[in-house]
This record gives sequence, C-alpha cells and structure tokens, in this order.
Amino acid sequence: MGDRYFSITFPVDLVREPVLYSLAKRHDLEPVVYKASVTHSAGWLVLSLAGPTQNVDAAILELKCRGALVREGDRSVLDSEGPERTASMRVRVLIPQEKIAEPIYSRIIKNHDVVLNIRQARITGEQGTVEMEISGELEAVDAAIDAMKNDGMRVDPIERDVIE
Repeated sequence: MGDRYFSITFPVDLVREPVLYSLAKRHDLEPVVYKASVTHSAGWLVLSLAGPTQNVDAAILELKCRGALVREGDRSVLDSEGPERTASMRVRVLIPQEKIAEPIYSRIIKNHDVVLNIRQARITGEQGTVEMEISGELEAVDAAIDAMKNDGMRVDPIERDVIE
C-alpha cells in the first residue's frame, strides 16, 4: 500500500468535475498533486495516490473509462514536463458480416489502450456501420485504426482533434 505515481491528462468533460474530491471521498485515497496545468478545455495532473491497491485500481479504471489518459510509473513520473500527446478522432467503421460476431471493440481497447466511445451504430446480421470516437495517445489511436483496417474493416475519418 505504498504511493503510486501518475500522469493524468483529462478531457474537457473531466476538467469541470471535482476529480480530486472523487479520489479522496469516493475512493478513499490520499492524492498529492506535484504538477498541474488546467484550462477550460483540458487538464493535466502529476500526482501520487496513497491507499489500498484495489481503491487506486478502481479510481484509475474509472478515469480511463471517462476518457482520461493515464500513465503510471515510479517516482520519475514526477519529472514529467507536460501532458502526453493525445488525440481524439471520430471515425466511421464499416464492419463486414464475418466480423460482426467478433469482440473487435475489446481487442482494440486492450491491445492499443485507447478509449472507444460509440456515438451512433447500425448493426445487422449482414453488416455494421459504427460511428465512434477513438481517444488516447496519438500513436495508439493511429495503431488502433491501422489494426481495424488490417482486420478487414473500412475506417473513414469524420473529424480529428489533436490536443498537444
């Protein structure tokens, strides 16, 4: 139950929420903020979290599920100079019939550590069309898109917003 160190880049939705309060009260953790940069549209914290391992894990999972980019490391994380380069890209994915029953979303999430947010979908037994937002480190987003294309899906960009 020692301190764990994190660099967390927040999307705009989380900037407006009491994240530290949630870490302390809901998850019974002791956050110590070493560096921070927060604007109306993005946020970045370098912090340590002390508390039971399962509480830290649950808090970090919740942040990731809400679109935060989280990097954990040893004390050297405290030397971070700025947020990770992140990307958020909206794409339209055309899924062929033979891929519909496969766990394509979980593979992409697990293999590339990106957040998928489905915005609109129409999936039938013959095909699927899914509009989604893919968020994460810039290289991870690109790798996730390449993986879907290599797996036989057509991926077309709808829009791209890169936060640096």
